[in-house]
Amino acid sequence: MKLLTIIDLKIIALIISSVLHVLPSKAQGNKKVFSDSIAFQNFDGALYRASSYNYKVAEDKDGIIYIGNENGLLEFDGASWLLHQTNNFTPVSNFKIVGDKIYTVGNDEIGYFQRNSFGKMQYYSLRNRFDSEKEIRDVWYIEELDGKVYFNSYARTLVWDGEVLRAINLKDCHLFKVGGQLIFSAIDKGILVPYGDTVKYINSTFRFPNDAAYDIVKDSKSRWTIFTSESGIYRLDTTNFNTSLWKSEINDYFLRRDRALLAVRHFHDSLFLATSWENGIIIFNEQGEILKEFGTNSSLNTPYYNIPVVDRRGNIWLANALGMNYMKWIRNTEKLDFKPRTLLRYLTVEDSTFYVRRNDDFIDFSQSGEEVRSISFHFATPSFITQELEYSYYLEGFDKDWSPWNSETKKEYTNLNGGEFTFRVKARHLYLKDLEIEPFILTINTPTPWYLNKWNYLILSVLFVGLILVFIRFRTQKLSARNKKLELMVEQRTSELLTQQEQLKLTNDELKTINIELDNFVYRSSHDLIAPLKSLRGLIQIAQNENDAELRMRYFGLMNTSVNKLEDFIKSIMDFSTNSKKPIEYQSIKLDDLLDSIVHDIKYYDNSEKVKLIRMYDSDFEICTDVKRLHIILSNLVTNAVKYHNFHQDAEPYIKISAVKNTEYYEIHVEDNGLGIPEEFHSKIFDMFFRAHQGSQGSGLGLYIVIDTLNILNGKISFTSKLRKGTIFKIQLPLPA
Repeated sequence: MKLLTIIDLKIIALIISSVLHVLPSKAQGNKKVFSDSIAFQNFDGALYRASSYNYKVAEDKDGIIYIGNENGLLEFDGASWLLHQTNNFTPVSNFKIVGDKIYTVGNDEIGYFQRNSFGKMQYYSLRNRFDSEKEIRDVWYIEELDGKVYFNSYARTLVWDGEVLRAINLKDCHLFKVGGQLIFSAIDKGILVPYGDTVKYINSTFRFPNDAAYDIVKDSKSRWTIFTSESGIYRLDTTNFNTSLWKSEINDYFLRRDRALLAVRHFHDSLFLATSWENGIIIFNEQGEILKEFGTNSSLNTPYYNIPVVDRRGNIWLANALGMNYMKWIRNTEKLDFKPRTLLRYLTVEDSTFYVRRNDDFIDFSQSGEEVRSISFHFATPSFITQELEYSYYLEGFDKDWSPWNSETKKEYTNLNGGEFTFRVKARHLYLKDLEIEPFILTINTPTPWYLNKWNYLILSVLFVGLILVFIRFRTQKLSARNKKLELMVEQRTSELLTQQEQLKLTNDELKTINIELDNFVYRSSHDLIAPLKSLRGLIQIAQNENDAELRMRYFGLMNTSVNKLEDFIKSIMDFSTNSKKPIEYQSIKLDDLLDSIVHDIKYYDNSEKVKLIRMYDSDFEICTDVKRLHIILSNLVTNAVKYHNFHQDAEPYIKISAVKNTEYYEIHVEDNGLGIPEEFHSKIFDMFFRAHQGSQGSGLGLYIVIDTLNILNGKISFTSKLRKGTIFKIQLPLPA
């Protein structure tokens, strides 16, 4: 078996599942019958809120399950998950529980977790105790003997005695604890034992070029068996450390070329469970007979790299790259060699967490002086998962009786009035009715709120009576003042009603005016639409009966004038409709591009080619506003300047556009030397349908649409005009916010 690193083992899983499945109890193609039923339960990272990649699993003396995870050390009490992280947030690729410490390694980090005086898990690094230039990685085995902890990797074995971290420089070997002695199984070297800071050989024949012992396990008859990965299974004589091949069905199984053993555990008195690198798990007995295989098609979430542990109940936990597998043996009765007990793991008060270390403990909150009105108790029964149990609890001093049995593992109490309370919680198994589970008791003392103190009651009563007397007097005075206020309110309301009547009359008059304007708009619109159509129809009839080509072309010109008039009016109506409905959309545009578009639109107007357009601004001048509305404004002003120009004057007709950007607004001037606007019409030119020039062909809507559009943009417009001299329109547009 080639040497692999921890990173090499991070394979991509094929199937992710989280289901509970009871398996049939028969070995395929084998003379032995596996008569047990097994329930599989799968756990993944989404459930315990950490990486799905797990390296190792172990159980402490209280039945708490710990898992070495890519994100740290996971803790599971059967009900809830906790993640403990190292100082550098490194993975925990291997760990060993030694007393009240959990020694961990991973990603060039080494140290241990230990609960502090408050019961909270804390991490202590030992990395600075070893040469920083030498990397610590791929620690496959951790063992403890005589107060020393051994961290075994392919590069060396580190030994921690509580003060000093030293090294045994033996490479390419695996470390095991056999009875009361540590032994090394070295690749292509044999079996060795520690001897001070070095080692000595005790068996040089048990050697393989690319393999070594991967597990050494004792069975029910105290026989030790060595399991290699690909070189067979051997019996070990611990008196002289001689080895002999164990001829058995399971040995033949792992000698096949497509099989490679990873780890072995002994359980249920006479059974073994072996995991392989790629082919799932195998259950066999002490005679070496295979009883059951669980591979790709089983309820395992992956057949690759499963690291097992047997818990106190004889059930199996498997850590792998896709999460955790829990294999539970289904029995009607269960004989335990320990007494299960319910634990109160911790309690929360407001935003603080308090860990509970032992049964029948006492926590005094009264010394803090802060009011405690709500407490949540979190409990579990290690070695049993939540689905197997029901709980009942009772807070002495608050509850009247025990709660009904339920599956909740948390109980919150609110509105506590202070004093001493005793919380009791007990559990029962849903199926093992005769199973006795030790209950848990915790006594707490919470401060009594100041307002519940007896002397405070008396003081409050006196104050309350005094307040009532003051209130009666105050109320009498207030009623008198209220009567006066009501009289004033009646007078005010009467005055308000009269004012509202006047306002309603004014509003009604305004509505009448608006209705008249709407009727006028409909009338004028229909008239201005029908007149060009009638004119066009009459010209068509005349042109049809006219043989003179010159006159016919004249009629066509008149037709075109009617069409242009109709088109201008419809365009004005569309601009008015668009302007009233469309939301404001700010964007930047060059003023040159906008004027080019307008010039293109009016190039077919009569005499438009005679008007010179003068641009008095930088060629790259840009305006950020609603482009379509700015087009409507400038198009109407430029079009009017073309329509109402004096083409019989001596001076050359022109339209001059200038623009500047100020700190708060854009200012645009549209100047022409046309007919000008008579002074008596200055106050009316922005009215709907108003025409300032006799014989005008316009719709009378252009300047009305201009000022309506500027109102929407929060802009302003003003003008100066002299008859037969010309007009200057000044536009102000605010800068966008």
